[in-house]
Amino acid sequence: MNSMIYPCISKKITSPLGRESGTALVMAMVILLILTIIGVTALNTTSLEAKMAGNIQDTNFAFEAAESGLASSNGATLDLFNPVYTPGPTAGATLGLGRASVSVVTTFKAFAPIKRTNNTNNMYGIGFSAANFDQVSTGQVAASNATVVIHQGTLQIVPGQNN
Repeated sequence: MNSMIYPCISKKITSPLGRESGTALVMAMVILLILTIIGVTALNTTSLEAKMAGNIQDTNFAFEAAESGLASSNGATLDLFNPVYTPGPTAGATLGLGRASVSVVTTFKAFAPIKRTNNTNNMYGIGFSAANFDQVSTGQVAASNATVVIHQGTLQIVPGQNN
């Protein structure tokens, strides 16, 4: 009997799967870990930026409320002896302006001579003084505790003070 020997069949064929030791799996896991860390960092940065933007917006609301309070208190009658509270007759009264609220306190500070010009003498005459007042306007947004305080000076012409 004639038998043929095939040399290629007699050799043991080794597959490339047998030589792998899991380096691809380890590398894939390291890359996934790095991508996860980058994603979590981006998420934290985004939420921090959103909080900062909200706080800036609330501070702007409080500032605008304080400005509006000063503008609305310009028509109030000023008192030399007692502080004037705007919008209410007592301390702590606030005016709601959307998300913000405002309170304004006006107090007398000092008398000052009127700077004399020809127009002032003709307008007021002699024997008038300027009563200087300090206005403190406090705008607040309660949701975020944003508070803005603005000081403004104002004056009123009053008769009968010696210069």
